Amino acid sequence: MNKYEINRKFWMLMIPRQIFIAITLLFLPLTTFAENLISNVINISADSTGYVLVADKTHQKIFIINSDAPGTIKIVKEYKITTGRRSGDKEHRGDLRTPEGIYYINGRVPDNKLTAKFGPIAFIIDYPNFVDRLQKRNGSNIWIHGRDEAFKDFITEGCISMENSQILGLKKYIDIDQTPVIILDNLSAYSVDQTDYVSATNHWSEFTNGWAQSWDSGDISAYCSYYDPKYIDGSGRNLAKFKEYKSGLEKTYKWKPVIIDKVYVLISDKETHLKFRQRYLSLTFYSEGQKQLILIPFKSQWKIMQENFKPSSARISTEEMIEQFLKSWENAWEKQGIEAYLAFYDPNFSTGEYDLGGWRKYKSELFQSGKKVSVERSALKVQSTEKQVWNVSFLQIYQADNYRDAGVKTMTIKGFPGDLKIIKEEWRKDN
Repeated sequence: MNKYEINRKFWMLMIPRQIFIAITLLFLPLTTFAENLISNVINISADSTGYVLVADKTHQKIFIINSDAPGTIKIVKEYKITTGRRSGDKEHRGDLRTPEGIYYINGRVPDNKLTAKFGPIAFIIDYPNFVDRLQKRNGSNIWIHGRDEAFKDFITEGCISMENSQILGLKKYIDIDQTPVIILDNLSAYSVDQTDYVSATNHWSEFTNGWAQSWDSGDISAYCSYYDPKYIDGSGRNLAKFKEYKSGLEKTYKWKPVIIDKVYVLISDKETHLKFRQRYLSLTFYSEGQKQLILIPFKSQWKIMQENFKPSSARISTEEMIEQFLKSWENAWEKQGIEAYLAFYDPNFSTGEYDLGGWRKYKSELFQSGKKVSVERSALKVQSTEKQVWNVSFLQIYQADNYRDAGVKTMTIKGFPGDLKIIKEEWRKDN
């Protein structure tokens, strides 16, 4: 079995879904949710997943799930709901079914357009989502709303409805365009013990790390094996063209470490969302942002069908990256705090006759003199001939009270943004 083949106990793709649920319900009644863990939300390395809404159509419940540390999961709150009159996943407009999948609350119906029928608040769900459109499902106006009618099970036209007092309580857990809503036919099938939850966590950790490492190493065949055969990228390239494109980039960028962290996973019957911070460094630029991979089942495995990247800051050139680092180093030097200053240096640093310990002693004596220091730089040059190592030079003017000198400073800097270190430094004074 391929190590990324799906374990049906968690993702219900290896045997017919109806049979699996029938078997599972013999052993996992709704009352076990307090004793077991809900495996639809898996926190691998995120500080927090934020609040995730998980709706169970069979038991007419919605749960507020949160994980505020890797490997943990908790039910914060649960509410009674009512859903569509007809069972099954929504297929088309007017079928009276509530959709199933992973959605996001992307808006709130304006109060002046909300009739009393829908209670005091209505939140809009982004149905149909990407996977729905792939499967030719249609319809619109799927909301989570209150109601002014008697509360009964399975009474809506496809929305999720709650008592007015409860949807007012739900409001504080919702962040527009951020809060996910996982809608399931039956949540019981995802109730697992700690051992199985750890196994699921390990599975997805291996998957995400394998994807990133194959990209980092330039093994494009392995990298593309994570993608669905029908994958189309954001520029309209099919998988074959995408592979050609990525192979071409390998020739352009001699090295490119890819680091992912803050990883968590959302899982439903028909799709999985992997969400994480992605940091990418190449010979010429650095980028950082939030990546989302949307996976669908293909031959008993999860395969990437869409990826989205939202930059958390503007892409910068490696020269800009080094400039920012040097500016911070310069400020620490001028402030003459020895610990802050030495934080820019690698433990194996050397310069002339000094190692890091000797450099500490030398600089400490200078800093204790009390002279006001100013440093000016210009004519920065940056070159890299080795992975994550930069040879840097610039003109430097140093002044301490009445003392002044000028010359060329050269440095060797290594590492990754946020953890760059000076490993060598030389100074050549102008004659």
